[in-house]
Amino acid sequence: MSALRAALRPVCRMVGSTLQRTTPTVGGVSPTLLAPSLTAALPSSRRFFSQDSALVSALSNEIQHEDGAGSSPTLPGELSEFNYTMQGASIVLTKQFQGEKIAVELDLNNMTELAPSEEDPEETPPQYLPSFTIDITKSQGSLLFSCNYHMSNEEQNIDQYVISEVAYVAPGQNRLDAFTTDFGNLDYTLIEEFESYLHRRGLGAEFSSALFEWSSSVEHSNYVQLLKNVRDFL
Repeated sequence: MSALRAALRPVCRMVGSTLQRTTPTVGGVSPTLLAPSLTAALPSSRRFFSQDSALVSALSNEIQHEDGAGSSPTLPGELSEFNYTMQGASIVLTKQFQGEKIAVELDLNNMTELAPSEEDPEETPPQYLPSFTIDITKSQGSLLFSCNYHMSNEEQNIDQYVISEVAYVAPGQNRLDAFTTDFGNLDYTLIEEFESYLHRRGLGAEFSSALFEWSSSVEHSNYVQLLKNVRDFL
């Protein structure tokens, strides 16, 4: 269609030029200038729709390419002991452990895309590195662990989370007011004991790998749904 338009454009210009030279004027003004253009005669909604069709087509192509690459937000077996709620881009996984309430809170809008494989970047499915908070609450207050999957050294597995900060929140205290310390600056023995503390509550290596894969799939599903919503909006 674009090639046809390109071929017709010189012909239209030549005919227009001929009409301007041969058509008499009315009161010094050419009748061709008095007639409204075809584009102006079209309703504005139809003109905009024609212009937006390219965007709709691009969205449809992207949906076709990406749809099915991510799984539905069903918890894998390693996370089956958790319940989860999803409100917009916010996800909270919760479970009980010996009188404690454990909540894992993550935001799909706060994820970093993992660089694709250098060997075959086109075929590597997108994966995202979530940042999240582990909140362990009981009557004495809460322990908060700020976590992410950003690699701290070359030997670290990318699907094993690291703790960046730890905080204690007193009962009734706003967590934003709590003092937070850098986890990496703690004594090494404390670091090991905190990691064992989390492992005993089912927040160790298996949990880490499962959360990494699941959150990436959920993020991708939401991305595809966003594309569909925008396409339907147009």
